Amino acid sequence: MASVTTKFLRAILMIAWTGIVANAQGKSSKPILVRVGKLYDSEKRQFINNQEILIENGFISSVGKRLTRPKGTTLINLSQHTVTPGLIDMHTHLLFYQKQTQTGFEDGARPPAEERVKRGLGFAKQDLNAGITTVRDVGNSGRYLDIRLKKLLGTDAKLGPDMYASGPIISPPGGQFGKLAPADSVLIGQEYTEIKGVDEARAAVLTHIQHGVDVIKICANTYDKLLSVDEIRAIVETAHAKNIPVTAHATHDEPIRNAVLGGVDGIEHGYSMSDSTLELMAARNVYLVPTDVSRRRGKILVAGLGMRGKTAEVALSSLDAFHDRLRRAVKKGVMIVSGSDFYNDVKGLKWGPSSVDVLLAYREAGLPVAELLSFATYNAAKALKRSDSIGTIKKGMKANLVVFSGDLETRFEKALFDVEAVFHAGKLVYRKTKK
Repeated sequence: MASVTTKFLRAILMIAWTGIVANAQGKSSKPILVRVGKLYDSEKRQFINNQEILIENGFISSVGKRLTRPKGTTLINLSQHTVTPGLIDMHTHLLFYQKQTQTGFEDGARPPAEERVKRGLGFAKQDLNAGITTVRDVGNSGRYLDIRLKKLLGTDAKLGPDMYASGPIISPPGGQFGKLAPADSVLIGQEYTEIKGVDEARAAVLTHIQHGVDVIKICANTYDKLLSVDEIRAIVETAHAKNIPVTAHATHDEPIRNAVLGGVDGIEHGYSMSDSTLELMAARNVYLVPTDVSRRRGKILVAGLGMRGKTAEVALSSLDAFHDRLRRAVKKGVMIVSGSDFYNDVKGLKWGPSSVDVLLAYREAGLPVAELLSFATYNAAKALKRSDSIGTIKKGMKANLVVFSGDLETRFEKALFDVEAVFHAGKLVYRKTKK
C-alpha cells in the first residue's frame, strides 16, 4: 500500500500535469502590464523611477515609461512599490532541516525520502513567496532527492523556484562529520560521495552527471580532512569537459586556496581568508558565496544554543570578521554571489524570510543596497551561466520579478521582508494585497 506521502507526491504530479495540459490547450495567455514606482537595474546597479514592464507569454517584451498596451492587456498597478529581478539563492538545502541539538544533523537526514521531498516542496513554496524565483541546491539531500524535487518544481511555476541540483556532496572519506555513532555511519554514504584519489574523483563526477546534476559540489575541507589539489583538479577537469561547473565548500584559507588552484568556479562560505587568496580568486574569476547571517538572525541562533549575556556577545562578534572579509573581497574585485545556507529548525525563524536574510547581512557589512542586490540577481545569474535569461529586467528575459512593498532602496531593512507580489515565468504566483 502506498504511503500517505507517496500519495501526496502523486497528487502533486497529477495537478501539475493537468496544468501543463491546460497551458498547452490555451497558449494565448493575456499580456500583463506591471506599473511600478521604482525598478532595480541589476546591470547598472541603480534604481529607476516610474517604470512599466510588459509581460507576454512568460517573457518581458518591453520596459520603459508609458508603454503601448496590446489589446486585452491586464494592468497591475504597483506604483507605490519597488521591483527587482526575481532573487536567486545560490546555496540552499531544501531537503534538509536541522535542529540545534547534538544529534541535529543525524536527525535531519534520517526522515524517509518521500517525507524529505514533501517537506522540500513546502520550503520551496516559502522561498518563492519571499521573492526567490531560482535556487541552486548544494547537497545534504540524500541520494539524488534534489533531482526528484527539481523535476517536481519544474512542472508548475506556482510550486516554487526553478532549481539547479548538485546531487550528493563529493568529499574526502567521512563526509563532513566528526565522529558518528556506529548506527549513524550509514548517513555518510547517504548524504555524501566519498572519494580517495584522482580515479575515484573522476568516477564520482561522471556518476553525478549521469544522474542529471547541474553543478558539482565538493568539500575542499571537512571536519578533519582536505581534498588534495590533484583530486580537486581531476573533479574540475572531468566536470568542465561536460560543461558542468564546480563549487567548493571551503571555510578557511588553506582549503580555499587549494580549491582555487584546482580550478573551481566558486567558493562557498569562505569565512576566513587572506588578501593574497582573495587576489588569486579575482585573477582566476572565482566567485565567492558568503553565507552570512544578520545580527537579528544570529541572536536567535545563539539563543537557541543556550548562550546568554557575554557569551552570546562573544559569539556574535564573529560577524564582524565576516563583514571584514566581505568588504575585502569586494575591494579586491572578487565577484560576490548571494547564498543563504538556511536549513535551521529553530523557533522564531521562518524558511522564506530566513533565506533572504543573507542580504540583510551584506547590508550590515556596510555595502550599498544597489550593489548588494546585484549579488542575488545579475551576479548570481552569471555564476549560473544563465544571464541570458534571468537576473535582469529587460526585453527578452524570463519574467521572474519580485515586488517589494514601498521603497526598497531607502527602507531596505523593512521592505526586504515585505513582499507585495512575485511573478515566476510570467505568472503572478503570489500577491499580498488581494485586488
